[in-house]
Parts: sequence; C-alpha cells; structure tokens
Amino acid sequence: MRYRSSVERLIGSMGVVVTAIPQERTGAGIVKVNGQQWSAVTDYTELIPVGSKVWVSARDHVTLIVVPDLG
Repeated sequence: MRYRSSVERLIGSMGVVVTAIPQERTGAGIVKVNGQQWSAVTDYTELIPVGSKVWVSARDHVTLIVVPDLG
C-alpha cells in the first residue's frame, strides 16, 4: 500500500478560487479546497477569476494544479 500525502488526497477535489489564478502558470493564486486555502496554478489559457469553481488535477510539491469547472 502506497502512502498518499494530504496534498495528493486533494487530487480530484473541487475548490473555489479565492484570489485570481493567472493563465498558463504565469503566477499563482489561492484556492479553497475542503475548508483549507492552497496556492494554485493552472495550465489553462485564460485567467481564472475569483469565485470560479476549479478541479484539482495534480500537484507540484505543495502547490495545486487546477483546471476550471466548465460545466
């Protein structure tokens, strides 16, 4: 059985953007996932504004990589 860190357990979770996330990893924003705030970046081609729903797709150390919820 492989150990999964608390950050890895967030992959697949939905969150809400607290501070805007710049496009294509040009900077970091803040998201709230499961009641906690995390630094987040995206590979998406547009800025993700405050209040948007996002999905955690991966992590880079303790930074979450998110994609917007387009549904």
